[in-house]
Amino acid sequence: MISVSLISLIAYFLCVPLTIIMILWLYDDEKRSFKKVVPTQKTMCECDICLYHFTADKEDKFVRCPQCGNLMERKSAKH
Repeated sequence: MISVSLISLIAYFLCVPLTIIMILWLYDDEKRSFKKVVPTQKTMCECDICLYHFTADKEDKFVRCPQCGNLMERKSAKH
């Protein structure tokens, strides 16, 4: 019969699940870091009346707020 001490069993049952969790965590972290950024043709706009933030095409000179329907001229980006 194989004799195993209580300390060895406790160490085994603690180390194995923690090692598996750490490996899964590192795998997930690496997978997230390789996500690619996709450029978009949209820009953020803010309505002058209701202050609602929304996206609009960069080429549009006039945009309409989807919340209140206000038609406004898109402002150029300030640097």
